[in-house]
Amino acid sequence: MKIALYASNHGFGHASRIAALAQSFIEYGCYVYICSDRPAFLFQDLPDGHWEYRESKLDRGVVHKENLVTDLEKTKAALMELFSQREELVAAEILFLREQGVDLVVSDVPFLIVEACLYTEVPIFGVSNFDWYFIYQELFGNDEDIIPILSVIHSLYRRMNRSFLLDLGAPYSVPGFKNPIDGGLVARTKSEYVSPYDKYGIKEGTQILLLMFGGEGAIEIPIEAICKAWDGVVISPYRGYKASNLLHVEQDDDFISLMQHSDIVICKPGYSTFAEVLSMGKSMIYIPRRNYPEERVLITGVKDYPGAKRVDCFPEEVGEIRKLFTEVRQGDFKKNKANGVLAGKIINEFVKVKYPQDRIVSVCDLGSNNMNYILYNKSKDKVIHRYWCTTGLGLDFRDGRLSEESITQALQAMSSILKIDSAIASEKKLIATGISRMAQNSGELLDEIHVRWSFKGKVINAKTEMKYAWLAAQPLMLHNTVNIILDIGGVSTEIVWGSPNGKYCGESMPFGLINLYLNENKGVSVEQVVLKELNRLPLYENIQLIVVGLTATMLFRYIRKAGIKDSLGSNGEKLEYNELSRLITDIFQDKVMEYQSMAHSPREIVSMGIAARVIQLVLDRYRSSYFVVCNDGISVGYAKWMK
Repeated sequence: MKIALYASNHGFGHASRIAALAQSFIEYGCYVYICSDRPAFLFQDLPDGHWEYRESKLDRGVVHKENLVTDLEKTKAALMELFSQREELVAAEILFLREQGVDLVVSDVPFLIVEACLYTEVPIFGVSNFDWYFIYQELFGNDEDIIPILSVIHSLYRRMNRSFLLDLGAPYSVPGFKNPIDGGLVARTKSEYVSPYDKYGIKEGTQILLLMFGGEGAIEIPIEAICKAWDGVVISPYRGYKASNLLHVEQDDDFISLMQHSDIVICKPGYSTFAEVLSMGKSMIYIPRRNYPEERVLITGVKDYPGAKRVDCFPEEVGEIRKLFTEVRQGDFKKNKANGVLAGKIINEFVKVKYPQDRIVSVCDLGSNNMNYILYNKSKDKVIHRYWCTTGLGLDFRDGRLSEESITQALQAMSSILKIDSAIASEKKLIATGISRMAQNSGELLDEIHVRWSFKGKVINAKTEMKYAWLAAQPLMLHNTVNIILDIGGVSTEIVWGSPNGKYCGESMPFGLINLYLNENKGVSVEQVVLKELNRLPLYENIQLIVVGLTATMLFRYIRKAGIKDSLGSNGEKLEYNELSRLITDIFQDKVMEYQSMAHSPREIVSMGIAARVIQLVLDRYRSSYFVVCNDGISVGYAKWMK
């Protein structure tokens, strides 16, 4: 799936939560376009290759004077200018949506993109704690020049397919949202937080006070007096002040990590700051602005948060500031984030909007090294979405059992995809192959998957796996040709071919990328293992080799140095024998570094070289010079087979 996320060109809050939502969509395997003009550093933690930034200016927000006071005159002028460019702005978005084949748009909360979606028939969902109709209606409700613009903004919001109201908002703050769905608290997060003690040489255990006022300027506060009152380090991005315990950082610094290690945060009311404070359970002192409607909603949203302290006029005397610090409650007040839950709700609503009467199935193919996932429209026999994760399930297989560590690792690897899938109203099926056929305790893993994510699992035999591989490859088969289907797994490889009577035959061979990799480390070559099995197969002329599933997809990615988006769309592409040779040379000789940025692990790179060699040996046997990539694996074959 391709999802375009539009963030308002106002402050940092909209872009920050769009970044958080983008992370969850990426973990589910969606390709994401970030459409905004907000600084790139707000999205710097998103993984490379899964998203792209596209500058877009589809709203103007609110213009501020000093101390973040709303400048009504400049805000009105900016809004009028925006609407004077409406036609060309909408036309550019129509072109983008069509050229990129975007499946879904999420707006937080530019309104002109709704018009582009109406023309292109791309579903659009709104996500926010307020909409711009609410803000502008309060600021300009009696201005005759703005009233027609307000009507357009309101009507565009009302035509969104779905809308989601985030925490720190209220029904009255999204009057344009029609029947909004609860969206929860959305906040950026990190897998690892950088320690400011190490980064800036701060003595471990020193208390940290963080000053931050988002993306719309600063508020005048007595920073020198604050530094004198604070028995620790004060961290701030604002220049022009000096104190022995004041540490200046850049505006694009890692503020999530800084907040994680802070004892108190001083800030203005802003969604991203409040959401991150609440999600980390931090203490804060906030200073409201004047004449900005969103502030009322945000302040109401934190009125019951124990760690929040409101200060309408910040004291200037050191003693009074010290007293203020003692009044801020400390503790772990952490609130749960809803990033993944909201992403799941959005995908579920997308399916309901796009395929309202269709039968939707989620299928997982749990192999020996990877889990392949599809969201499938059974009514139309169409893949809606596909992705995979590396589990390494078969790596520590010993004495007929999966290790506890391997099971835990596999469950963790699958969780990002299946947590989001759990919000989707679909039939949930899992088929297990390879190592699960050999493991005495594979049932324990399948039971745990069923308990956590409601997937009904079963271990299938090799003959059934061959049937599903054959069904998956059928759209790419040629007439008057012997079609040979190759499915390279982790510990077994299935090869299937057409018989003269129109049916298929096949063999399951006892090698795969895991055991071939382990054998290589022991000095047993791929050729020694694979040729022994291939020599048992019947010989044919005029063959077409189709390699199915993740191995084919990944080989396309490595050989063509393609992104994930293009790799998942490589169905039907032909890869030549000499391209396999070049990849093998690169990996096993002098250019392995070129593949490190796209690899999940060093073992994956070597495994792709092994897979290339296996395919070459099959091509050698049948005197063929290329193979066809089939993105569809046995999960698709199973979905097609389902009654």
